[in-house]
Amino acid sequence: METKKSGYNTGIASEYLVLSMLYRLGADAYMTMGNKKSVDIWIIKDGEPDVSIDVKSVRASDSIPVGNVKAKSDHYVVFVIYNNKFEDTLVLPDFYIVPSNKVVEYSRKFNGGRINIFKKDIEQYKNAWEQLELPNISTKFTLSEATVE
Repeated sequence: METKKSGYNTGIASEYLVLSMLYRLGADAYMTMGNKKSVDIWIIKDGEPDVSIDVKSVRASDSIPVGNVKAKSDHYVVFVIYNNKFEDTLVLPDFYIVPSNKVVEYSRKFNGGRINIFKKDIEQYKNAWEQLELPNISTKFTLSEATVE
């Protein structure tokens, strides 16, 4: 079980890692600041905030809490899953780029009110950066091209 501090550190590390990936893909993006925010990163297109991103991360590998995610147009959740290798800096985590409406659709409520999403339910969105239509991506993402194992 993660401590509050290690969970916070995982979240901050993941936000910067996603921001780095976005810059590498040619995005004009910036991180929002604050402790209780629903948007972690904005992607700017044509001089205006266009796409919002919420970063969710876990050190383990199966389920991710998503209780505060709301379905909005042009809003994505980027899941960063470290597969129990957070401390191993030679291993990149898995990235899942999921439209917020799909996060809400795939979420499951558990006893006690916790709402989680499972990695197996979003597998088709692994490394699906193409959905964000960034300059350094040459192919378009379509669900028909995605495979679920």
